[in-house]
Amino acid sequence: MKGKLSINMVTAATSKGSVRSAGLSLILLSFFLYIADSYPNTELSNMGCEECTLRRNIFFSTDRPIFQCVGCCFSQAYPTPLKAMNTMATPKNITSEATCCVAKHSYETEVAAIKVRNHTECHCHTCYHHKI
Repeated sequence: MKGKLSINMVTAATSKGSVRSAGLSLILLSFFLYIADSYPNTELSNMGCEECTLRRNIFFSTDRPIFQCVGCCFSQAYPTPLKAMNTMATPKNITSEATCCVAKHSYETEVAAIKVRNHTECHCHTCYHHKI
């Protein structure tokens, strides 16, 4: 009997191997699901750029809080249509559109003899440059 295997011994060993294999598969599957679930559910195009909001300006907030608009809004670039390119003084291959995070309401105040704008509300609108 030393060299012979019975059918019962073979089936027991096979079913034990199947259980181990299934167990290992379940552990791996749960690990991969955990990794996939922990990945942030945000758009990759906005990584590192938060929504347009009011933030306290720590540089100017010495004696009272000064808030300014910070964040990202919409931007897109696309090839310039041929008709539009023919009308340009300096033709450009790429056309872009963008909105910037700007103050909807603000008022002027003075901090250390410097005039600054304290923003009270922000929104995404046509881009233009602000003075501090």
